[in-house]
Amino acid sequence: MPSISIVAATAGLILLGGAAVSHAADPPTAGPLALDNFYAGVWYEQARTPTRLTRGCEYATTTYGRTERGEIAVTDACRQGGAEGRERAISGVGEIQDPGQNAELSVRYRFGPFRPSITYRVIAHAPDGQWFISAEPGFEKIYMFSRPTALPVPEIEAQIAAVRAMGYAGEVEILATPGRAGTSPAP
Repeated sequence: MPSISIVAATAGLILLGGAAVSHAADPPTAGPLALDNFYAGVWYEQARTPTRLTRGCEYATTTYGRTERGEIAVTDACRQGGAEGRERAISGVGEIQDPGQNAELSVRYRFGPFRPSITYRVIAHAPDGQWFISAEPGFEKIYMFSRPTALPVPEIEAQIAAVRAMGYAGEVEILATPGRAGTSPAP
């Protein structure tokens, strides 16, 4: 798939992201999203806020589909210890929180006997649907995804810079993906 230029990625993020926000504020939303296209198929995670749960787990994906009842099925997966490492995955069911905009999804995960819920808000996306960035409420964690398996690092760095211009101040790691090895801390 064609890659997005650094300038276009940065300009798109700033235009779609709106005004700058503080780290504690909720980030802006970037809808409307085409429900059936956006929440379907595999997205490759390019960068994220590192956590204890995701440490050392790369080659990450989020796969969207539909349940028998028409709900949004979500499976997050990654590989522990490299491309051929053990797969770790968690699944859940998502519910759109802002019908019509379709940029906020609350996912109820199945984690053993627990059913934690996390709300993700799309704060920026490519007009051609090739990448998006989501954040959790409070703007404490961000996640960057693309349809291509590996965006060039300069494009990811431009997206990170644009998210920082929106007010995100936390740590970001660039992930290893098929076609790009190694994790690196981002600016």
